[in-house]
Amino acid sequence: MQPLQTLVTHTAWANRQLFAALRDVDSFESQKGADLIVRVLDHVHVVSRIFQAHLQGVSHGYTSTQSAVLPTLAELDHGSELIDRWYVDTTASLGPEELERPRDVRFTDGKVVTMTAAAMILHVVTHTIHHRGNVDAVMYQVGLPRRRDGLPEFLVSRASAT
Repeated sequence: MQPLQTLVTHTAWANRQLFAALRDVDSFESQKGADLIVRVLDHVHVVSRIFQAHLQGVSHGYTSTQSAVLPTLAELDHGSELIDRWYVDTTASLGPEELERPRDVRFTDGKVVTMTAAAMILHVVTHTIHHRGNVDAVMYQVGLPRRRDGLPEFLVSRASAT
């Protein structure tokens, strides 16, 4: 597996670990920190959708990196699973020339930057990792159960699955 594909696959796996941990929390919505966690996860999802549109060469329609109406944890869980699967499949299907082709990307603030598909995918991965860390810090601070979702744990899980 190529490094970018490994990173995207790890991100999808780690997101599943996170949502599973959050689903296991009794009455999650009433827990301290739940609103902040959902807001962070919504932001991650919106940014992933924005870059999905950039990779597809279509307009994303977002004017903000946050949803106008905050989704539920269950909606984010489902949406995250779908977008993660799309990134895993798309990254696997793109050849080297397509990964390195530059494209203009317009951010929600109107700024335009030229990025390759590989850079866009890497941005989504690192952006997701960053904000999963934010969620982990909130979970730690409020005493919610945490998970181990680093690359070593991912590699161990893959090795034990074969």
